[in-house]
Amino acid sequence: MTKTVNIEKLDRLVLWLIGAILVYSAVIFVAAYLSGVHMGTWVWDRHQNQFSWYSRPIFMIPAAYYAYRRKLYHVFGLMALLATSLFWFDAPTTVSPTVSAYLQWEERLFFTNTSKLPLVALTLSVIIFLFLLFYAFWQRNVWYGLVVINAGTILKIIVSIAFGQEAGMASIMPSLTSLLIINLFAWVLYKRRPKPSPPQ
Repeated sequence: MTKTVNIEKLDRLVLWLIGAILVYSAVIFVAAYLSGVHMGTWVWDRHQNQFSWYSRPIFMIPAAYYAYRRKLYHVFGLMALLATSLFWFDAPTTVSPTVSAYLQWEERLFFTNTSKLPLVALTLSVIIFLFLLFYAFWQRNVWYGLVVINAGTILKIIVSIAFGQEAGMASIMPSLTSLLIINLFAWVLYKRRPKPSPPQ
């Protein structure tokens, strides 16, 4: 009983923390808007900070955990944090040519392209990926969830390289790093799982 109460308290604390960070995100966003900067450029410049590229496991791992526990508010809250983390960090003073080329390729493909098809395809792909991922954990099928996140990440790398060519190479390291952390975390949990009792 005490363990259940402590978990519920932790769940509420996580929700409060998510809310506080979302408020912070809204404050810096509104402050930037009131300063008169071009918001698209402001977000894009800050997205060049690679902290926002490598921070994905911080959101995906607990979101999968809360999907497993069927806590919908936590899942949506963590995904909102993932989206707003694009502009949490200050724009870097220097940007590597590889990162700059990759972001320019993304901008041309998804935002300045006269065809909206790539942007629509990207949006649908992200929605389908997240639905399959969290549905797997919601159904308590951890192995299927791992297959989805591994396949989705590898597919993202393949698409980036196929269409972005040399510029798409910048997606490899952040994607594989995220995948390594997530799979390592899953492996640790698997090794720490309770062992079944031997038959009497």
